[in-house]
Order: sequence, then C-alpha cells, then structure tokens
Amino acid sequence: MKALIVTAAAFAAFAGVAQAGVSNLNYLEAARCRGLAASENLGKLDTAALDAFLKEEAVGRDITVLTSANNKMQSALKEANAADAGKKAKLLAQRDGACAAYIAGGK
Repeated sequence: MKALIVTAAAFAAFAGVAQAGVSNLNYLEAARCRGLAASENLGKLDTAALDAFLKEEAVGRDITVLTSANNKMQSALKEANAADAGKKAKLLAQRDGACAAYIAGGK
C-alpha cells in the first residue's frame, strides 16, 4: 500500500509539471536564448515571439526560477556582446541551433 501511495504521489507531481507547460530547465534555457538573440554582437534578432513565450510561461513560477532566468538572460547577453571571433561562432551555433525553436516562440 505504501508503494502505491508513493507511486501515485510521483505521478501526480509529474502530471502537474506537464500541465504547467515547460519545465523550469527549459524555461531557463529559453531565457538564455533570449539573451543570445538580443545581442548586437551576434546580430540582434526579433525577440517578440520569445518574449511572449517567456511571459506566458512565467505565470505561476517560483520567484527563484524567475530570478535565475533573468540572471541567465543578462549573463548570456553580456557573454555574447563581449565574445571574440571563436566564442562568437560557438554562441551563434547555439543561438541558431538549440535556440531556434525558442526564438520562434515554440516549446
């Protein structure tokens, strides 16, 4: 019976995350992508769809996650704006690869 209760609790927790939208990790990744997309050094992109996505997904998130997301966004922007040629190529590959779906406003 104890195992059944633990399993039911774990399932309920997982279901809650699924209903809430993207995971905190994905939210933080999207925030980093926002910083990269806003960089003048990398070639600033339109961030309207990503901004809308982040705003929508911010609802109900813990303040520590929101603070961390803001820090990641600012850190990525600072990193991208200060990047030399080698680092710039790596950040562009990340922005244009892994971040592409987020920048388009998708999940």
